[in-house]
Amino acid sequence: MITLRPHATLAPAAIAGLDALRVITANHRSTGFDGLARVSLPAAAREALVRREREAGLEAVLLCTCNRTELYCYAHGPDEDALARAALIAVSPPGTVAETDFLRIDGVEAARHLFRVTAGLESLIVGEAQILGQVRSAIESAEQSGIAGFFLPSLFHAALRIGGRARSETRIGQGALSVASAAVQHLARQYTDLTERTVVVLGAGVTGLKAARHLQAERVSRLVLLNRTLERAQEGAAEIGATAGSLDELPRWLAEADAVVAAVHVEAPIVTAAQLRDALLAGRSKPLTLVDLSIPRAIDPDCASVPGVTLHDLSGLEQVVADNRALREREIPRVEALLEHELDIFASQARESAARPLVAELRRRAEAIRQQEMLPLLADGAADREAIDRATRRIVDRILQGPSAALRRGDLALDPQHVHYLRAIFGLAEADGETEGGAHGHPHP
Repeated sequence: MITLRPHATLAPAAIAGLDALRVITANHRSTGFDGLARVSLPAAAREALVRREREAGLEAVLLCTCNRTELYCYAHGPDEDALARAALIAVSPPGTVAETDFLRIDGVEAARHLFRVTAGLESLIVGEAQILGQVRSAIESAEQSGIAGFFLPSLFHAALRIGGRARSETRIGQGALSVASAAVQHLARQYTDLTERTVVVLGAGVTGLKAARHLQAERVSRLVLLNRTLERAQEGAAEIGATAGSLDELPRWLAEADAVVAAVHVEAPIVTAAQLRDALLAGRSKPLTLVDLSIPRAIDPDCASVPGVTLHDLSGLEQVVADNRALREREIPRVEALLEHELDIFASQARESAARPLVAELRRRAEAIRQQEMLPLLADGAADREAIDRATRRIVDRILQGPSAALRRGDLALDPQHVHYLRAIFGLAEADGETEGGAHGHPHP
């Protein structure tokens, strides 16, 4: 349940609940990848943005990934929207970013957007899990910097719970969606324990390194990275903890490897049936699995005819990826249903939390009036004090039941103007500072 915490710098009229949530976003859907390249913030710019937000008293969380630059903020007044956007543009390289590069989403739609992001529905690869760690890092960084406030942590932690549920209760995150991960998953199924295997990756380009990282995650016993340029192999191997070598060393590793994954651009196959037969003649006796991710082929199809050799090519893996993508897309409605259910709960709790201080203040005012009106009745001591107390309490409860319930349900908006009207109607003073019990503040889990 969300509860309110006091915030000494805010007037009660600033209470707005979920309506005060904003997200200023540039993502691969709204801006495209060219736009994303312009708005991407280097580390120094992110630090400068945090300083600006802290100096301006903004409550904000910055989420930066390869597919999005987003600033979530809790706006206590009309000026804070402009301040947040101006701060984001100010820390960007001069002349590279315009206001039109960013889209603003408000209120419950902003919360829905974050929930969709953490559930993997807004990712380039549907259901990818990396975004969960990125969202967690974003809110933790904001909390450590002292700019997260109280509402945004409750929102982000709710979103993280939904992201976890989406992946544990649906199949939105199942199945490999890249040929590199599909190749490694295939090897993991073929060899029940890769921690006892030697795997050689040919090529230190994007696909080769991706495959190598997946293999590292599977804790392969010995991982070897071979490349035409030795220096490139050494750089990649240092990053992932592999053994580096040049493609000239391939014959040696063909004799020792349990599996070879080829992701290299060559004009003609560099792994041939003749090489494998030579390895057999040299004393190789264990089975060998070959996986060719290259275009053109880096492994001669005739290798499949060599005894003890199993060959998988790109076409088969692409079909696996296509099947997995279709599986994830079929899960989207289930994830959206889960998301909407949780969003309704969060929005209801946020409304109740925003209304609770005003309801409490209204009840305190009514109780003060009740006590004042009871004094003359009890002055001579002749009246039945307990009977009068019970009767007047019931009257107060019945009068306040309707407006209290309406505030908690969200039937009455809590923007500053509406709060002013409500205070005038019920005779509540416009407080200059805090009121008892926190008449202003933020939701907190």
